[in-house]
Amino acid sequence: MRSDEAGAKKARITVIDDDPAARHSAAQMLELRGYAVQSFSSAEQALQQPDVAEADCIVTDVKMPGMDGERLLARCLERGFAAPLIMITGHGDVSMAVRCLKAGAYDFVEKPFDDEILVASVARAVEKAELRRESRSLRRQLSMLSPAMDGRFGLIGRSRPMQELYERIAVAAQSEAPVLIVGETGVGKELVARAIHAESRRSEGPFVPVNAGGLPETMLESELFGHAKGAFTGALQQREGRLVHASGGSLLLDEIESISEPAQIKLLRVLEDGLVQPLGRDTFIKVDVRILATSKADLSEEVRRGTIREDFYHRIVVLPLRVPPIRERPDDIPLLTLHFFKTAAERNRMPVPEVSRRNLDEMTRYGWPGNVRELRNAVERMVITSHDGEAGPFAPDAAAASPPLLSLPPGPGRLRRALEETERAAVAAALEENAGEINATHRTLGISRRALYERMKRYGLRKEDFRPT
Repeated sequence: MRSDEAGAKKARITVIDDDPAARHSAAQMLELRGYAVQSFSSAEQALQQPDVAEADCIVTDVKMPGMDGERLLARCLERGFAAPLIMITGHGDVSMAVRCLKAGAYDFVEKPFDDEILVASVARAVEKAELRRESRSLRRQLSMLSPAMDGRFGLIGRSRPMQELYERIAVAAQSEAPVLIVGETGVGKELVARAIHAESRRSEGPFVPVNAGGLPETMLESELFGHAKGAFTGALQQREGRLVHASGGSLLLDEIESISEPAQIKLLRVLEDGLVQPLGRDTFIKVDVRILATSKADLSEEVRRGTIREDFYHRIVVLPLRVPPIRERPDDIPLLTLHFFKTAAERNRMPVPEVSRRNLDEMTRYGWPGNVRELRNAVERMVITSHDGEAGPFAPDAAAASPPLLSLPPGPGRLRRALEETERAAVAAALEENAGEINATHRTLGISRRALYERMKRYGLRKEDFRPT
């Protein structure tokens, strides 16, 4: 906060010095900068005034008869004064001032000093006091709320969209039907799936997540259904799949839009009859498993494009459930932010830093393309870069958005069309080079799997079309 801003808010400064001339000079200088100043000739006199505890900054001489600056600091700390203390010291008292800094003083200014040095120190101290006051106020408001009001099912949020989500989770948990959880990247779809499992009658059984988008097609089928010994090159022994491991509980299929058609056909058998056929075996294994699935894509659009079978779509979308992005529930951002501050500080074994209302306002206005995951990462950076008890600067996560191959101008036009044609050709060439293998293709292009899938969807490219016949 600049000194003129502090003046506008009439920050209160307490000046303590037994030298009348020095005391009057410091008080007059600070009043001219717009501060409200009260001055005292002794520490004892100052401590008798109740409003000194509410000052925004205390400026005190170190060497004074009776209670000196060091003892005053100790008394202020004992009483829990929030005001930062600035010590005014002569050359011979520097060692005492250093001791005071270690004990909790905010700063010291050595005599003789330039007026602007003291003014700058006071301005910083006032800003720190304001930050602490805002942070304490925010935490006090939150502490007055019942923990049950923070959210439900391990999720955080009190907004109307989250209340509706909680109601849908409760309904889904009472059913055995498949659940499709849709939402943008980073909204917490897996947390919702875990909540449904935890609230269901299967809560005592296993919860087995499988990232369908993170595995090559052949490996995914082996991972889900298992395989017999010798079923393919490298299958040196028999292996049970995740569906068998999840029997009695729930299986989460993350990024279900990435599942191949053969795998969809096999999953239909599981959904209809509870029968799993491992690769390389003619016999089936009976399982009792509930399928939960997540997707960031519009699966009805994937059906129209032919990447998702219509019968599989209708079987998996019995109970659709949408997780709202942060931009649709900005009222939850302060609550999420303070929660992540506590967990990040604990994880990094650091004290919880102070967070200002200004920072929270800026975070509330931000669009959060990476949603809760980006917010958590941003808070982690603010905790790690905290200094002197204050959170580091808020810096949005530039990596949250998909890295572009080309910078496309907004709106229609010849340049945009030409760039899109170039980008489509680059993606198609990489798919051709890698025979439609997604992992190899995204590495070739230097973009994430998510970014590759988004471009394939945009340009109507299917990995199956690039596989050898």
